[in-house]
Parts: sequence; structure tokens; C-alpha cells
Amino acid sequence: MEFILVVAVIAVLCIIFQVSTEMIITGILAVIGLIIFAMVLLFLYFFIRLLFSKKHEAYFSRIDRPKNNKFRTAYYIVDGVEYPCVFPAEGIFLDTLYRKDRKYHVRLNARMKCVYDRFAFATCVIGFSVSVFIVISAIVIYRMTF
Repeated sequence: MEFILVVAVIAVLCIIFQVSTEMIITGILAVIGLIIFAMVLLFLYFFIRLLFSKKHEAYFSRIDRPKNNKFRTAYYIVDGVEYPCVFPAEGIFLDTLYRKDRKYHVRLNARMKCVYDRFAFATCVIGFSVSVFIVISAIVIYRMTF
């Protein structure tokens, strides 16, 4: 919400100072491009961490809020040690998605002291793929336009 307000204030200031509409649109598109590029870097970071993690069998332990975090996270027990998932827990169907009576295959990242469950795995793969697709599409559209 704050981002939209900042963009609106900057656009109004540009109009007051008689900046051309083309320059305003170009600036807004550049900011959106930087945000998309940052999204690619974020998913790339987690995707690389995922590739260097090792597969383990785990049991679901609980869903709780870690310290200094406002999102609830799933915890898994791997070899007797409890690890949080790298991404927040799914918000719906908790009893169906996270069951204590099942063995799960997770990817353990010992350096980060966290695991990638199936939902985190899907988030990394789909998020990285979609963000790369968006960047490639934006480059193609830019080249076709200019």
C-alpha cells in the first residue's frame, strides 16, 4: 500500500514539474522491472540453497511462530532435531496438509538450519520459473516496442 502511495506522490510531483508523460511511464516501468529482477534474485537464492540441501526423511512436529517472525511456520523433526521450514506454513487445510502420522521427504539445509518441505519446494521451483518467464517476456516486449 505504501508503495502505491509513494508512486502516486512521485507521479503528481512529476506532473507539477511538467515532466513528460513518456518519462513518467518509463520511470514506473523501470521501477517495476527492478522489483521483478529482485524477485528473480530472491527465488534464485532460495533455489540454489534448495539444490545444495540434502534429502532426508522427517516427521511433522508442529506449526508455530518463530521468534521475530509474524508468519506461522511448519516444524519437522529430522534425525531427532527439530527444524523450521524455510517458508511460512500454508494457511488453509492445516490438518489435511500437515499430518503427524506420516513420514515426509524434506530437503535439509544444515547451514541455514531449516528444511524445504514439499510446499517450499514447489514455491521455489514455480516462483523461480515464473519470475524468469516474466523477465524474458518483459525483455521481448521491450525490444518489440522500442
